[in-house]
Amino acid sequence: MSHVTNIPVPYFQINHDYKILARSKVADELFPLVAGFLELVDGDSMTKATKYLRIKSGTSQFELVMQTTTNPFSLFEVHLSWNMDHTCEIVCINKDDQSNQLFKQVDRLHSRLENTNYELLEKKNELEYAMQKINELSGPIISLTEKVALVPLFGELTDEKMHYIAEKILRIAHEKNQERLYFDFTGVGEVTQEGVDELQGLFKTLWYMGQIEAIIIGITPKQAVVLNHLDTQYPLKFVSTLKDAIKDLYQKV
Repeated sequence: MSHVTNIPVPYFQINHDYKILARSKVADELFPLVAGFLELVDGDSMTKATKYLRIKSGTSQFELVMQTTTNPFSLFEVHLSWNMDHTCEIVCINKDDQSNQLFKQVDRLHSRLENTNYELLEKKNELEYAMQKINELSGPIISLTEKVALVPLFGELTDEKMHYIAEKILRIAHEKNQERLYFDFTGVGEVTQEGVDELQGLFKTLWYMGQIEAIIIGITPKQAVVLNHLDTQYPLKFVSTLKDAIKDLYQKV
């Protein structure tokens, strides 16, 4: 059992009933102590989890929203492999950690690139790649109910970033027949006018596509000045905090 405990990643071994037989120390630190693996899976990810787990053969890779000891909605890349003895080995890689690592990488690159023009040329491609990955990882869609989802935004809100985000949001909103989307600005820094223009285009498309309501959470006074120019010919609501948004949501459920 010790070799399992010392595996340096979040690792689980489960049986055919999805009961946890063993778990690594890293998993103990990251996840609540539960008897069954599915107890760690968010309700809206349950269908996907059971779909892959019930195959009970071969290997699979997919993403799940899971509960950790610090966050009830964390995105994980899950790798599983079934054994001949009908046990399954699962490794969970935290996608939130990957996003944080990319942000730190970009911060380090910015600092170094300010020192010399030589490093600017040398690291240009690396910086552009990291920025592209951040844009792709920004704006994850987290289901709150069957028809309502949360979209946390991070970093500077630019037209390039919104271009990456909008395509993903529109596709998922259509597939899941969403009725309301909360856009959380808590992690947003600077907001460019070009980014606001792209954001307005996204809100309009959501409304015309299926009268999907957009609600903005947690903007600062500085951001409000730029967002003040948003077109209000379609429903658009602002709330102060995510807590207020969740409270408002469950009052309507």
